[in-house]
Amino acid sequence: MKQKELVDLMTTLDDAWNAGPGSALWETFRKRHTENVAVYWPGGAPPTRGRHNHDVEAIEFFKTFPDNHLINRPYKLLFADGNHTCSVAEFSGTMKGPMKTAEGKVIPPTGKSFHVEFCTVATWNEKGEITEERLFYDLVGLMRQIGLA
Repeated sequence: MKQKELVDLMTTLDDAWNAGPGSALWETFRKRHTENVAVYWPGGAPPTRGRHNHDVEAIEFFKTFPDNHLINRPYKLLFADGNHTCSVAEFSGTMKGPMKTAEGKVIPPTGKSFHVEFCTVATWNEKGEITEERLFYDLVGLMRQIGLA
C-alpha cells in the first residue's frame, strides 16, 4: 500500500475509535484489524489475540472511560514507512465506570480524568488491515491521574 493510503487508514481507524462502540463507525474499527490480530498493551501482559477479543476489550475500555478521546485531527505525529504506521496523539478520558482487572477484581469509578500521550505502531497487510498493533502510553501516569497509583 502507498504511504498516503496507510496514513488515511490510520486516521479513519482513530475516527472510528473516537465515535465509540455502537456508532455507525465502529464496524470500521473492527474491520481494520485482521481476524488474528495481535495487540500489545503497556505493562508487559501477553498480547490480545484476535479481532473479537480486541473488540471486547475496547468496549470494556469505553465502559470505564466513556468520554475517552484521541486527538487525531491533527495528530502530534503521523507517518508511514513500508507497511507500518506510527502515530502520536493526545489521549484523555474520565473514569466514570468500573474497571475490571486481569485478576477479575472490580475497581469502582473514581470520577478522575487522565491526559497522556498515546502512540500506536501498526503493521498493515495488503488488504488495509492491521496484523500487529503496539500501543504505548504512560500507564503509571494514567493510573496516578485517575487515583489508582
